Amino acid sequence: MAIDRILFWLGRTFLLCTGLFTITAIISFIAQDLSGAIIMASLGVSIGVFGLLLVMLSSGTGEHETKAEALVFLTMFWVLVPAILCVPFRVMGASPDLLSAYFESVSAFTTTGATRLVPDALPPVLLFWRSLLQWAGGVSVATFAIVILAAVNQTGTGVHRSILFTSRKGELFTRLIAIGRLVAGIYLLLALIGFTLMTLGGAPAFEALCLALSGISTGGLTPRAGPLQLYIPPFAATVLAVLCIFGALNLAIIWDFFRLRKMREAWRLILNAEHRALFVILASLVVIGVLFSGLGNLFDLFLDSAYFVSSTGFQYQVISIDMVPPAILITVALVGGSALSTAGGVKLIRMLLLFRHLGTELSRLSHPSRVLPMKFKSQTISDAAFLSIWMYFFAYTLAFGIGISLMGVVGLSLDDAIATSAASLSNVGPLLNLTLPESGLTYEQFTSGQMGVFIILMLMGRIEVLGAVALFMPNFWKR
Repeated sequence: MAIDRILFWLGRTFLLCTGLFTITAIISFIAQDLSGAIIMASLGVSIGVFGLLLVMLSSGTGEHETKAEALVFLTMFWVLVPAILCVPFRVMGASPDLLSAYFESVSAFTTTGATRLVPDALPPVLLFWRSLLQWAGGVSVATFAIVILAAVNQTGTGVHRSILFTSRKGELFTRLIAIGRLVAGIYLLLALIGFTLMTLGGAPAFEALCLALSGISTGGLTPRAGPLQLYIPPFAATVLAVLCIFGALNLAIIWDFFRLRKMREAWRLILNAEHRALFVILASLVVIGVLFSGLGNLFDLFLDSAYFVSSTGFQYQVISIDMVPPAILITVALVGGSALSTAGGVKLIRMLLLFRHLGTELSRLSHPSRVLPMKFKSQTISDAAFLSIWMYFFAYTLAFGIGISLMGVVGLSLDDAIATSAASLSNVGPLLNLTLPESGLTYEQFTSGQMGVFIILMLMGRIEVLGAVALFMPNFWKR
C-alpha cells in the first residue's frame, strides 16, 4: 500500500483545515473578537506547518492509487479531520473534555446536527465555526461520493450520468481537488443566495449566515436555542427550507443545470426519479402531520417537513412535525436523500431500485421461465448489479441493529436506543428530540460510552456502511 501517497494527501487535507481556521480568524477580527481571532489564527498556523511537513516529507510518490488505498484515505479523513477541528471547542472552554469536543466536531463535520452545547452560551466565533464545519463537511460528503465512493462502487447503480464522473483509472486522488473546488463553488453560491434572500426577508445577518451554511449542507445546528420562529420571519424560513431541499438533491443534476443553463435541465432537476420521490415523501409527511395536528399548522408542517426530509432537522415551530408517529420519522430519516447530496441515510436511489427489483421478481414468480429484464431510467440493469445494493441494504440494517444493541449496552432504554441509533447512522441528529420528547433524553446527558458509540455510527454513516465493512474484507485488498 502506498502509505506515502496517503500521507501526502492527508497533509494537503490539513492545509485545507488551515483555510477554515483562517476564514474564522478573519470573521472574528471583523467582529472585533480579537481573542477568538488570535486563537483561530494560531491553530491555523500550527496545523498548516504540520500539513506542510507531511506534504514535503511524502512528496515524489506515484500518481496512481488502488481503490483500497482510496478507501483507507477516506476513512482516515473522516476520523482525523474532526480531531483537528475539535480543538477550538476545547481551547475556548465550550466542551469540558476532548471526547465532548470531538463529539461536537464529528457531529458538525458529518452534518449530523447533534449537540451537547447551548447555542446561546457560545461566543459568536464558535457559532460561526460550527456552521463553517457543517458547510465544509457537506462539501466533503459530496466530493467523496463523486470521486471515491462512486469509484469503489459504493453508491450503487442508477446514479445520474454526468461529466462529473469522467475519470481514468488511478487518478482518484488527483481529482479530489478539482471536484472539491467545483462542489464548494456550487454550495457556496447557493449558500450566498440563501443568505442574501434571508437577510432581505428580515432575518438577522449573523443568524442568516450561519443558517445558510448549515442549511445547504443539511447540517441542523442552529445559532440560537429554540425553534426558528423565535428569530427569523416566515419568508426567511421558507428560503431556508428551499435551501435545505437543494442540499438533499442530486449534485450532478444541479451542476448540469448550472453548466448547460437550459430549461430542459431545469425540468430534469425537478422530474428526476430521486427528486420526485423526495417531493412525494415531503407531501406525504405534510398530509400525515395534518392528520395528527390539524390544518391550522399547515405552513409550519410544510417547513418542518422540508427541513426533515432533507435530513437537516431544523424545527420552525415547537408543535408540528413532532406530532407525527416516531416510527414514520425514523423511517424517513433512514431512507435519506439523493445519492450525490449532503443528506444521509440509505439514499433514495437505492430504495427505488430495490422496490423496482422486488416488483420484477414478483412478476417472475408467475412465469418462472420468462425473460424479464429490469429497466430503470431507460437503462437495463442486470441482476448482478443489484447484489451490491442488496448487500448495502443488509449491511445498513445490520449496522442499525448493532447500533441499537450497543446503545443498550451503554445504558439506554430500547426506545432511546432506537432513536439514537437512527439519528447517528442517518446523520439526522435532531431526530432524537423529534421522536421521543417525553423520554427526557438529551445529548447533554450522554455518558462517555454513549458519546463513543454515537461518534462511531455518525462516522459509519458518512464513510458508507458497506465501505467500512469492505476495509475488513481480505479480497478488497487484492490489486
